[in-house]
Amino acid sequence: MPVRLLVVGGYSEEERWRTPRLPRPGEPAYADDFERRPGGKAFHQAVAAARAGVATGLVAAIGDDTIDPSGLPANVIARWQVVAGVRTGRTALIVDPRGALLSVLSSGANEHLDADFVAAQDDLMDEARILLISTEANIDAVAATLERAGEKRLLRILDPGPLPAGLSVREFASTDVLLLDVHEFARVCGRFLSIDITAQAVTGMDDTTINALARRLCAGTVVVSLDRSCLVSHGADRHGDAADLYRVPTCGSGDVFKGTLAARLLDARCFRDALLAACDAAG
Repeated sequence: MPVRLLVVGGYSEEERWRTPRLPRPGEPAYADDFERRPGGKAFHQAVAAARAGVATGLVAAIGDDTIDPSGLPANVIARWQVVAGVRTGRTALIVDPRGALLSVLSSGANEHLDADFVAAQDDLMDEARILLISTEANIDAVAATLERAGEKRLLRILDPGPLPAGLSVREFASTDVLLLDVHEFARVCGRFLSIDITAQAVTGMDDTTINALARRLCAGTVVVSLDRSCLVSHGADRHGDAADLYRVPTCGSGDVFKGTLAARLLDARCFRDALLAACDAAG
C-alpha cells in the first residue's frame, strides 16, 4: 500500500464535555456527556484523508504513558516517536448544543517531536506526493520537515493553528498551500505584517484587500476560511484554477476539511474542485 499523502503534526488524547451552555468565568457547569478518545490535528487529518480513500502516512510523538493511539483506518501507516519520561498530549474540549467550543491544549510529547525521527521516515516521504503538516508539534521539526519535503518536490500544505509562539515567516516561506481561518488570518497579519486587525474586520474586507495581505504572507496559495465562504489567493501556481483570486460560497474549516482537501488535491482536476469537495465533507 504505497503512501500518497504524509501527515505530520500533533497527537493528543481528547477529553470532550458536552454542556447545555458554555461555562461563564468562575462558574462551574454540569456536563450532559463526556468521552475520551484519540485526537490531535495530525490524527484527525490522517483519518479524514484515509476515509477519502487515500493511503496515508502519519508521523507524530506520544509519551511513554498508557495512551493507546488506536482507531486509525487500515489504510493509515503510523510511525510513533515514543518520548521517554514525557506524557502524551492532552486536549480538553467543552461543546454546547450549538457547536460553540472552548478548547485547551497541553502539548506534552508533541513538543519533543524530533526532526531526525521525521527524517528517518523517508520511505513514507519518498512514496508521498503531498505533505500536510500542522504546528501542534515541535516547530523546529516542522520547519525542517517542510524544507525536506521541498527538496523531494512534495506539495506542502501547512496548517499553522493555533499559531504557536515559535511560528515564524520561515515556515510560511516553505509552504505551497497555507490554510488559515479568519481568526488566524487576523492574528498572523498582526504578528508578521504589523497590521492590527480583528477577525470581524477581515470578514468585512473586499477580496482585493484580503488578497493583498495574503500575498505578503506567503508566496504560495493562501486559503482563508471566512464565516460563510472560503477565499483562495493563488501565488505563482494556480493548481489548475482559471483565476488567481476567487471565493467559493461555502466555508471549510477543521481537520476533516484539511485532511480531505489534501487527499482530494492528489487527483482533482483543479484546486477549486478539491476545495469544494473538502468543504462538502466538513459540512
